[in-house]
Amino acid sequence: MNDTLMIKPTPLLRFLRRPVLNEHAPGRLTLWPWLGWLCLLLLLGFAGGQVDGALIRLFGWAVPPNSFQNHLITHASWSAVAVVLAAPVLEELGFRAFLSTTPKAAFVGLAFFLSYVYSVVRINTVHVSATFAIDHYFNDFWTLLPAGIISLLLYRYAREPVLTLFRRHGGWVFWISCIVFGAAHAAVYSSHLVWWDFILALPQFLIGVGLAYVRVAFGLRWSIATHLAFDALVVFASWLYAATPQASTLRTALTGLFLVLVALIVAYGLVVVWRVLRRKW
Repeated sequence: MNDTLMIKPTPLLRFLRRPVLNEHAPGRLTLWPWLGWLCLLLLLGFAGGQVDGALIRLFGWAVPPNSFQNHLITHASWSAVAVVLAAPVLEELGFRAFLSTTPKAAFVGLAFFLSYVYSVVRINTVHVSATFAIDHYFNDFWTLLPAGIISLLLYRYAREPVLTLFRRHGGWVFWISCIVFGAAHAAVYSSHLVWWDFILALPQFLIGVGLAYVRVAFGLRWSIATHLAFDALVVFASWLYAATPQASTLRTALTGLFLVLVALIVAYGLVVVWRVLRRKW
């Protein structure tokens, strides 16, 4: 955790007060600091899950057992593997690639963002089963063609106004990306969207804020790596645990291993929280 291992960009809390988009990421990450940011997001996910559980019990909100999130972490399939591995990359391209004042990143990212906005609206208004959503996850990406045309026209005829908007109002661009990312995950809690799904998606919103900061501060490749590692750890660990027989030696060993892993993640995550609060990270 040697701070000399990376060039430090604006610390997280100071950045969130006034987000600014850059042409190039000002920071450079190495393995241990990157693991620190990953542990912080995992800690947010754990804490958010506990808060969601408390709210569900307190208000009696009925999250169906066949919701997208419950289905994904309990039903392993090759379609689900493809989603777990591809979705983080596509979502980073869709929600965070455009958090830059570099023309290529901004306009390619806008094409993916417009495509995802369509998907968010459709997913939150058209009710489909979790199995159907996983098996047909990639179907909506035909919208990249019209979205790409719109982005290309903006690049051709309104490049400087768009880039000027990003430079002057980077904070709005940053927070809009985080809000849309959170709203996109509201549908994972219910087969029929209800208002409290957006409250339960607060952890995804906070994780999106963290990923957006990593993208702006250290670059798109690091936000992709963080998102991919986060989803893979949560989902693959859940599949492995569910696949072992109950009351078996293997289940007991896995439980112990997972508890140790969670303890390490929480410990390192709390160290990062302390560094963030002290404005060192």
